[in-house]
Amino acid sequence: MSALRERVLAGQPLTDLLVIDSHAHMGPWFNFHIPSCDAAGMVRTMDRLGVSACIASAHASIGPDFRLGNDTIARAIAAHPGRIYGYIGVNPNYPADEMREELRRCRAIPGFVGIKLHPDVHRVRADDERYTPAWEFAAERNLPVLSHAGAGSAFNSPSHFDRPAEAHSQVAIILAHSASAQESMDAAVALARKRANVHLDICGSPLLIWALEQLVERLGSERILFGTDLPFIDPRPGLGRLAFARIAEEQKRDLLGRNAARIFGIGPKNF
Repeated sequence: MSALRERVLAGQPLTDLLVIDSHAHMGPWFNFHIPSCDAAGMVRTMDRLGVSACIASAHASIGPDFRLGNDTIARAIAAHPGRIYGYIGVNPNYPADEMREELRRCRAIPGFVGIKLHPDVHRVRADDERYTPAWEFAAERNLPVLSHAGAGSAFNSPSHFDRPAEAHSQVAIILAHSASAQESMDAAVALARKRANVHLDICGSPLLIWALEQLVERLGSERILFGTDLPFIDPRPGLGRLAFARIAEEQKRDLLGRNAARIFGIGPKNF
């Protein structure tokens, strides 16, 4: 049994490892209760597991009020420096100038390290011109972009990211939930093999250990990121799946935090 599995099985927090949850949220959602969904509650959960840091977007940013959501994340960053980082939430259904202004406003706040898109909620395809200000800003400021993704969607199937990935090859694009279903995995891996700037995350409640193992076998471990949907989803099963996956310890460390530290430029460099 590996050292990581032994630690997780014993319920020990992984305080001596670099663990970055690169797909977190914050705040309430409209149709069900999410316990401990504020910044303090999230940090308590992270402490129990030994999660070094998370990168979060507010639920409000995805849906009804992107400015309110970004303000929520800004306060969390200030209250928990080095533990909570933020994605700038944008909404392409607003005028392009408003999107650009919000991107500039938030990028001026230390701790915002990426941009979050959710085409399924916005009902706008990822390669639609209404997202152009976000893609261009990411390219200008060297900001990674995390997007909700999934095969079969009319708005954010992996194929919808091909044109943005080609047009902005310097931008690290992270497709979320890339191993939640076989069809999504196949499409995400195909795009990542085609576009070197495309990365995948393993966030998702339906994810199975074998799917994670297959993802690493097919793509390697250096472009896959650990994410849990904290606090939307309990992060413990996601960490357990990674700990018990039949992949090498060094590969697990890549996924747990090394890749996110490199892509986002955060976290200590000695892991």
